Amino acid sequence: MPNPDLYLSAFFVVGVLVVTAFAWQRFNEPSFPNRKALPRTLSPLRYLFLRSTYQKARLTYVGALLMLYVLLVAPGPKVAPALGTIGIKDFPPEGWALVAALILTGVGLAPDSLKWLNTVEEQLRRWIHEWFLVPDGIERTVGVLEDAHYEPPPSQLNLFPNPRREKLREDLKLPPGTLRHRWARATILMTSLRHMGAGAAHPLKRAAFGPFEDDFEALLEKHHALKVEIESVRRDKSGYDEEKLTKSVDALLKLVYAYISWGVRHQADTERQVDQTLEELGFIVPQEHARHLFDIVFPAILLIALITTIFWGIVDVISWFMGKSDHVISESVVRALYPAIGASLMYGSAVVIALKRRSRQIGQRVWREHSPTCLIPIAIRAGLVTWAVTIGTTVFLESPEETWQWLGAAGHLVQSLFSSHAAGFATTGLGFLPIKITTALPWVVVGATASAILAGCISGDAGRIDKPHRLRDAIVLGIAVGLAAVTAQLIQGSLSDFVFHESDAPPFTIVPIVGLAGLACGVVIGFMVPQACRANIVTPPHADMARALRSLLRQAESALGTKAAAEDWVFMPNDDLGGITPAEAAQYKTQATGVGRLLENEASQRHEEVRREGLTPVVIEGGLADQPVSSRVLAP
Repeated sequence: MPNPDLYLSAFFVVGVLVVTAFAWQRFNEPSFPNRKALPRTLSPLRYLFLRSTYQKARLTYVGALLMLYVLLVAPGPKVAPALGTIGIKDFPPEGWALVAALILTGVGLAPDSLKWLNTVEEQLRRWIHEWFLVPDGIERTVGVLEDAHYEPPPSQLNLFPNPRREKLREDLKLPPGTLRHRWARATILMTSLRHMGAGAAHPLKRAAFGPFEDDFEALLEKHHALKVEIESVRRDKSGYDEEKLTKSVDALLKLVYAYISWGVRHQADTERQVDQTLEELGFIVPQEHARHLFDIVFPAILLIALITTIFWGIVDVISWFMGKSDHVISESVVRALYPAIGASLMYGSAVVIALKRRSRQIGQRVWREHSPTCLIPIAIRAGLVTWAVTIGTTVFLESPEETWQWLGAAGHLVQSLFSSHAAGFATTGLGFLPIKITTALPWVVVGATASAILAGCISGDAGRIDKPHRLRDAIVLGIAVGLAAVTAQLIQGSLSDFVFHESDAPPFTIVPIVGLAGLACGVVIGFMVPQACRANIVTPPHADMARALRSLLRQAESALGTKAAAEDWVFMPNDDLGGITPAEAAQYKTQATGVGRLLENEASQRHEEVRREGLTPVVIEGGLADQPVSSRVLAP
């Protein structure tokens, strides 16, 4: 055990104070580059957190850094003698605690070989910032506002005199993609922001926007310059670039949305309060519900456990008939349960990671179907978890006696290293755990393969829930996972036999058997999980999602003309949505607001195609394609 005197010395106490003070201030330093959705200044960083999460995140970071400091202090008795080799004589072991604190806080005493500690600290800070949605929370809020329907309350419209008020109302009734609609939205929002704290009831609190005064001044200047340009266009409509003007208004709106997001999140305690404030401001924010992963994953994992138990039980029985096994029935059943538990945990983790990480990327609007950029992070995470699960099941289920022996030997080793009275220790069995960790590494391939292919199989036509498509998914996943299992078992056996010379290394004759087991597990996942995911898209489990889907289908039928065309568009993958269907996009807060605009664009494109073919134009509800440019865009 580590010498307790190290943690009772004055050096350690001073080190704790140094690390705590450093962490308390360091937490406010951004761990990410500035972005367009963020304020000009990111210091102090607390203004980007929800009001209730800032102190929690800060304390989490301080606690994590103190834990890292405690680990650095532990080897003090071994480090102190080593300092004598560089000219530091009679250095007390307890003094290492203070040196470790200075190294960790980056005071400059650390040699280049220890600079990695500063990298660890920065990565730790970045993880905690991301865990508490900084800056992702702001970017998600901006994404929601960009395409959200906007119906300003009377309190905002009453800020304008009556002739202009009616004009703004009419402009807001136009399709969201038109310039007049966008400029009306920007005008109302800017006027509303200027009247914060003027005595009238307002959903936004002036104090929450205090840190962003410089950003608001810049926003006012951009709005004024654009207003002058639009007024000049209204006086003389000839020779102006409509597309350029639309882009300028869009850029202004994004800045307005970002500014609103900073203050709204700063004054709210929860994400739900953020949504409520935005709704009071006039935005119609779609609700997002947790997905029933348990209903999707559990049946498949239960079937995998059953099939694996039966499979290995049959293998053991065949071995017994061939005279290669002397296990009794009860022992065979128990031995079959071990791989069943391991397979359930391993494949269950891979499926959950694939579904969760894919869902997260869709929510961040970065998902692209079959994109290596999206699939590789999913595969890496699932592979590492699979590796950990394989180690756990091997060590604690299949080799409990060797595990306890290793723990005893490791305990003697640690005691001899850190005890002031060093004693001999047994080295027998110390190589057990490192060998198991190394030989389990090839199973990273299995988890990575299963998760990446599963994430790719879910995308596509949501209507593919018939038996042929389910069989195709089952075959693809079964073959892929089976080949991955064969590869993993072959490499594992080679490492055990030729590198570590283990006497109980599995024979190579078991490689095809393991491949068949992997094939069966992959078939189960491919047959059940993609179908369950698509069924949740076609028939959402939540009543709110079901209502949103019915509303989307009605809008599509009205815009596209027929029910069949509406269903084709809603349930087919859309490239503008990264390859997912509009029906699935409607289940995500950041995606749902843009589906309506895509529908409008699709209807307009089909209308233009019909017109070019010389057929009778299709009447599109709310469409303005037949109106002249001057009346659609900037008519006074």
